[in-house]
Parts: sequence; structure tokens; C-alpha cells
Amino acid sequence: DGRAVMAARPTDRRAALTLAALAALTMATAAATDQRPLTNEDIVRLVMTGTDEKAILRLLEERRVDFDLDTEIVTELRTAGVNDAIIEAMRRRQAAMPRPAIDPAPAPADEAAGILEIALPAADDDTDDAERSVIAARSLPKGARRPPGLEVGLVDDLAFAVMCTTGHHVPDHWEARTPIEGAPRHGLLLFEPGAAAATKKGFEILYLDHPGIYRLEVPEGRHALQFAVAGRGAGSGAWRLLVADGAPVSIEAGAVTRVTIESGSRLRGSYRTGFGLDVRWKVAAVREPGDGPP
Repeated sequence: DGRAVMAARPTDRRAALTLAALAALTMATAAATDQRPLTNEDIVRLVMTGTDEKAILRLLEERRVDFDLDTEIVTELRTAGVNDAIIEAMRRRQAAMPRPAIDPAPAPADEAAGILEIALPAADDDTDDAERSVIAARSLPKGARRPPGLEVGLVDDLAFAVMCTTGHHVPDHWEARTPIEGAPRHGLLLFEPGAAAATKKGFEILYLDHPGIYRLEVPEGRHALQFAVAGRGAGSGAWRLLVADGAPVSIEAGAVTRVTIESGSRLRGSYRTGFGLDVRWKVAAVREPGDGPP
């Protein structure tokens, strides 16, 4: 009758299913051979491309992971099609991940060294401890959205860090000698956790509970230093930089070099109307030996 009837033959359907299965297997195999930690995005990608649940669970047992499993993020995972069995496996694997030691490697005993002092703002009558420091969200009220300044997510601890990025000061296998992930290549000189909790505008927050002055021994020489605050993800447990600023610093044996940092934070708005976070973190001055009186 002149009409063409288009119908997929059984062999065509079987071939299509075989190709889809091979594509999912190829993706799972590629993921298994990748050395990066698995992230939320990796799991969502595997689910959306039809990777078998058993293959994903097996991958979770074999690979390092770095998940954000905050309550809101878990809801997003479910919306993307990740089932509860996989989410529970993600939680178990995240909890089982070893954490790197946070003690920086000491300078060699026979190497000449000087003292580095880092001064942060002291409390005054007009600014509370949180507002003179660096603020991060510990938890959000129900229905509140994360502000643009909190891209790294919620945190359960904060730490002050000093990193040297001078090439010949960066140790071999440097990534295994620092707890900070995603940072530039560095040698870790100081990593000191310390956070205090507070409530502002209905939000549970943490702020860096610093002593006012940090003192550490640093090998003699010229250093490209980064002064930073890192946050530990409430879901992933990974430390990542929240703020950082750098300066070239000279250290002389037996002498003191002083760095002054300006810092402050302010929450704007509210969880009903939307809110934001303003953070100021800047190396304000470097006073090296020989610069004379302040």
C-alpha cells in the first residue's frame, strides 16, 4: 500500500542494549582505574549513564572518596536518581577514609632558622570575636539557601595554615604531607585547628578561634608564603581553603619577622530574605629584620 512500517527488529534492540551496557561498563572501568577520589558528581554521572548498582558499590569499596553528604546534598543526590543503598555505601566509605596527619614536618635540626610571627586582629569593644575572624556556616536553618560565599559547603572545623610555595621548599610527595586538598603546591609550615561556635541571624556558625599571635620557627631564606584559613567539610571530612593571601617574606637566623593580617567577617540579610557573607582577609604588613622600629 506504499506505506513504510518502521519497527525495530529484536536483534536491533538486543544490539542497542548491548551497546548501552558496554558504555556503562566502560565508564565504570575508567572510573575504577582513575586515581582521583570519587566525588558526588562521579556517582551521579555513573547513575545517570545506567551503570549497574553492583558495579557502583564495588567501585566505592575500591576507590578513595571525597563526598559532601550534608542533608541538603543528600536530597539532591536522591533527586538525581541515586538510591538509598548507594547513599548509605557512600556514607560508610566516607567514614572509613583515613585522615592524613596534620603535623607539619619540622625543619632539619642543623638548618639555621628565624622566628615568624603572624598577628591577627585583637578583640575590641566594637567588634565581637566572630566578626574579627573568619566565619563559616556550621548548619543552615530549614529552608535556607547557601549564600554565594559558602561554595565549599558546611564545615565542622576551621584551621589556620601557613604554606610556603617557593619551588625548592616544596617537599617530594607534598600532597601526602598536608591535610589541605585542592591547594597549590606547598610545603606546610603551620596547621593549627581551632574553631568556636556562635549563632548569628539564625545560623549556626563557626569562626577561627585564633590566639592573636602565632609564632613558629622557619628556615632561613626567602619564602613565598600563603596565610590561609581552611575549613573541614561537614560531609566529606576534607580540608579545603576558605580564604588565603600571600606575601614574599625574608627570614634571618635568630631574628624575628612579623606579618600582620587584617581579617573580619559579616553576615548580611537573613535566612528568610536571603543572606550573604562578606569576608576580609589580607596581608596588611610585613616587617622584616632590619626594617627598624614599627
